[in-house]
Amino acid sequence: MEVPNHNATLPAMLSHLSTLHGDHVLASDATRTLTYRQAEEESRELALGLLAAGVGKGSRVGLLMGNSPQWIVTWFAALRVGALVTGISTFLKPPELAWVLKFADIDTLLMQDKYLSNDYVLNMRKAFPELAAESAPPRRLQAAPYLRTTWVWGEAVPDWAQGSGEDLEALGAEAGFTDEILNAVENEITPADLAVVIFTSGSTAQPKGVVHSHGTVVRHSYAMYDYSECAPGIRSLVLTPFFWIGGMLTNLLNSMIGGAELICPERLDAGSVLALLRREQPDHLTGWAGQLNAITEHEDFHADDFLRLKPSHNTQRRAGALGPPAQIPLTLVPNSLGMSESFGPHSGELDLVVLSEDRANSFGRGIGAIERKIVDPDGTGELPAGEFGELLVRGYSIMQGYYKRERSECFEPDGFFRTGDLCAITDDGHLFFKGRGGEMIKTSGANVSPREVELTLMAFDDVLEAVVLGVPDESVGELVVAVVVPQPGVQLDVAELHQRLHAQLSSYKIPKRFITELLGEDLPRTDSGKVQKAQVLEMIEPLLDR
Repeated sequence: MEVPNHNATLPAMLSHLSTLHGDHVLASDATRTLTYRQAEEESRELALGLLAAGVGKGSRVGLLMGNSPQWIVTWFAALRVGALVTGISTFLKPPELAWVLKFADIDTLLMQDKYLSNDYVLNMRKAFPELAAESAPPRRLQAAPYLRTTWVWGEAVPDWAQGSGEDLEALGAEAGFTDEILNAVENEITPADLAVVIFTSGSTAQPKGVVHSHGTVVRHSYAMYDYSECAPGIRSLVLTPFFWIGGMLTNLLNSMIGGAELICPERLDAGSVLALLRREQPDHLTGWAGQLNAITEHEDFHADDFLRLKPSHNTQRRAGALGPPAQIPLTLVPNSLGMSESFGPHSGELDLVVLSEDRANSFGRGIGAIERKIVDPDGTGELPAGEFGELLVRGYSIMQGYYKRERSECFEPDGFFRTGDLCAITDDGHLFFKGRGGEMIKTSGANVSPREVELTLMAFDDVLEAVVLGVPDESVGELVVAVVVPQPGVQLDVAELHQRLHAQLSSYKIPKRFITELLGEDLPRTDSGKVQKAQVLEMIEPLLDR
């Protein structure tokens, strides 16, 4: 689908969709319902408050909220004033939160006080101990030197915050900012302007910030709409977070283009989601394979709970929880391949497409005007059709770059981006995926950097060495498994180890299995002393079966 007759910016997109879909419901949660028209009106009011607070083009805004109508309103408000918006993971622990706020140069933090079991006011105090002594908004945080203002939605607004979300909403009118001023601001936002930062774990110890422009986000959202099933009256129960690419593109933006409705759960445990599913009777249920499988494995689950659900994407049919179309082998249901760097899928097929036998297990053909090529992993020479090598991509949906990385660090001289994926492309454009060239672990739809988990483990005094691996698993893709070598004479307590990691890392990064029987000299190594992970994986297979 082409971008309609409006500028390829997110403010223009919102204006167009609010006019097109008007009083249709956009999103709902346990507290409220938001229509498309209300999203435009409320984000306008909040945008005026942000302008009055000094936020504009060039500002770095962090958004720390769970999926909700308020997330949508706040995200668009910040984009309407031209800010570069970072969606902050609600899974982050205090050390991770401190790192993101500093690395992303966040100057304005928009956050809710609590979400699920997380107390973000408390987490901020743990991340920045100086806040415990502050009785006024801080101006000097060495650990986050650009952070100037924090606005908090909820009941617990701390003294060190600038004020509540309601205070910010009222600030624009109080300061004399008008709709005409906001209109003038929006007229200066162009498709080339930077819009969002999406953090995705890389092969190093810290995640990478993927930067996309307004033009990329808008154009690829419309291109991907053809691969979705969204229309007025269609209702989706959404488990994937909006701050990651799947939730932002597939759930939020594609649903908005079609005028569909998003239902945001108050809780994400399988029992609560199952109860909400029965009460709301949505058309779609979107989530990771692990989340969907947890529902089917719940003691209260009945087979007819999923009967009225339509698989919203080919990848969900392949996940197994919703099942492929009747009488169609799973191998003939297309998959898709993409990443945050390409703002979602770069390869795929339209929903309900059935592959031919000679294209079984295909990840589809190129989407839009995205260029793909396969090169020799050891060089740059392009390989013939059908041969496996490293996939490179180039085109309109590819990121502007990594935050704080020079362009030469991100792209080849001709503008192609190395994905690190081992693939082959047939002469008719079908892509086949063999695996990831790097060591990234893909678990329940999330990327985990083994090095990050290893460094966290090795910071503990009783741990001598740690090796973190991804072990294939049918339900979540890969299980995170840690081989932990204790210091001499130390007996490691796995339960205690898990508890300590829980205070440092997001839950999806914490290993599901710990192997503590091996010693340092047991680990296979290269001549230079580097652990050979492929051989370690073979060694621990018998231990995992116990």
